[in-house]
Amino acid sequence: MKTSILRPQRRSTPRRGASTVEMALVAPLLFLVVFGIFEIAIGYMAHHLIQDAARQGCRVGICSGGSNATVRSRIDMLLQAEHITGSTTKILVNNVESDVSVAKHGDQITVQVSVPAAKVSLFPVSGSLKGQFTALCTMRHD
Repeated sequence: MKTSILRPQRRSTPRRGASTVEMALVAPLLFLVVFGIFEIAIGYMAHHLIQDAARQGCRVGICSGGSNATVRSRIDMLLQAEHITGSTTKILVNNVESDVSVAKHGDQITVQVSVPAAKVSLFPVSGSLKGQFTALCTMRHD
């Protein structure tokens, strides 16, 4: 039995630089997809952080002795720790804007936090994330 070693055959025409040209054509598309995935992931992360801030602010608001200032400071502290700026907070007592310090036992406290998407975007100039991230939390006052 005769054994032979398989050797790659050489092409008759040289293709020097073909892989460089192919990479130059594919690389922008690859980078666009990768950075797009990063942008979407950051958007989801920011939305989750804003939801958590609204929930934490609502928890502060339902406790006796709470005020709108303590709710806003809690929300601002949580968002600033994550480098999210430009948030607006709306506090409702029984669906009317009011101070939580006047709420009675059983009243509904609603906290709404909104942040422009451009404030949390990895590339704010690109405008890939548009609109606002908004989170809403409602709890009953203790």
